[in-house]
Amino acid sequence: MLWGPSDVRGLVAGAAVIFEVQRSSRSEARKEEVHRQEIQVVFLPSLAIKTRNEELAREIELLQHKLEELEQLSRGRGLFGTINYRPTHDSGNRKSN
Repeated sequence: MLWGPSDVRGLVAGAAVIFEVQRSSRSEARKEEVHRQEIQVVFLPSLAIKTRNEELAREIELLQHKLEELEQLSRGRGLFGTINYRPTHDSGNRKSN
């Protein structure tokens, strides 16, 4: 079977359409990847900062609660009682010069 000029033109036109669709698809994929990277550059650091701020806020609340507990204990037993400080009395163990 021989192909005529119109058949060849049809094949060339079909190949050109396929090539153009593939090229357009690759170009669009590159644009989407650049856009995705731009979004990550803009939003991920702010998300990390927000998460860190939330962690610090929880830690501050915990420390405030612990401080309140220590204040209550110190009112009841005195500061030295809270930290279990007991001065030692070594009257006989010291060497005198």
